[in-house]
Amino acid sequence: MSFDMLRRYSTTILTPNAAEGQFPSNSLSPKHVLTPDREIGLYQDLMIPVTNFNNEDKGLMVLAGDVFDVPIRKDIIHRVVRWQLAKRQQGTHSTKTISEVSGTGRKPWKQKGTGRARHGTLRGPQFRGGAIMHGPKPRSHAIKLNKKVRRLGLKIALSARAAEGKLMIFDDMELPSHKTKYIVNYVSQIETAKKLLLVDGGPINEKLKLATQNLHYVNVLPSIGLNVYSILLHDTLVMSRDAVNRIVERMHTPINR
Repeated sequence: MSFDMLRRYSTTILTPNAAEGQFPSNSLSPKHVLTPDREIGLYQDLMIPVTNFNNEDKGLMVLAGDVFDVPIRKDIIHRVVRWQLAKRQQGTHSTKTISEVSGTGRKPWKQKGTGRARHGTLRGPQFRGGAIMHGPKPRSHAIKLNKKVRRLGLKIALSARAAEGKLMIFDDMELPSHKTKYIVNYVSQIETAKKLLLVDGGPINEKLKLATQNLHYVNVLPSIGLNVYSILLHDTLVMSRDAVNRIVERMHTPINR
């Protein structure tokens, strides 16, 4: 079967109704697909094998090139991460001005004749327990970043993981049990993985949530919560078919201005 014919099948895989389009059984192989050396950032569709937690062969999936093969730009990643970290700051820090400090307004001693410096209040910033001048007040630390830049940052992060070979596609995130040992056994088989990020399409399965909540090196996110900073914190990204379809659909949705 030619690659052009496989690309025709890939158009059905990348639609929202991903379950309706599948590769024919005669095109599936139990062997892993070896990605040849290629130039990154040419917007070429990528063909990646699909598996599951049992390392079973679940066919192939074509990833949209305009989402998973965009040019790598560190400056965009830096801007998006800075925007994320600034936006999540609480900004609840507060200090008291001279009008907010508790204390009397009486003049501490007479103006002249004591030999001491003249003062009109003990609530001034030069006294212990007094006011703080030009101190922080509650505010938002968020900075503005255009939606198209945020979207481009997510595409670049996904493309970087795909180029490194650290992007894995699962048919689904189903586990036979909520036991943590299933996740531990799977991660132990991946020699290069130190931190794993599992991304599912819809709400997180309860079994998967219970199986990963005690593992500090495995985190789970729904596709709507996938972000650049979380991808960078984990060296291996595992996405389900449904998650890929939803991310691609989101990236292709026109931006509301």
